[in-house]
Amino acid sequence: MLQTKEHYELMAEFEKEFKGNRMDKEAKQDWPRGIVYEDGMTNNLFLAYRKGYGLGKAVERMGA
Repeated sequence: MLQTKEHYELMAEFEKEFKGNRMDKEAKQDWPRGIVYEDGMTNNLFLAYRKGYGLGKAVERMGA
């Protein structure tokens, strides 16, 4: 999902939701290692946000 339109849209939604945090991004080659944002707290929030999004998609596919 990294570097897809869907991922960038998810990042945009995250950044709207968590405006008060530092949103400086790491280099894209670090993204597969789970390092998307420079600030550790922001990065952890985004990883949780992304996992929740993925879980929501999985539940939707199951028809629950």
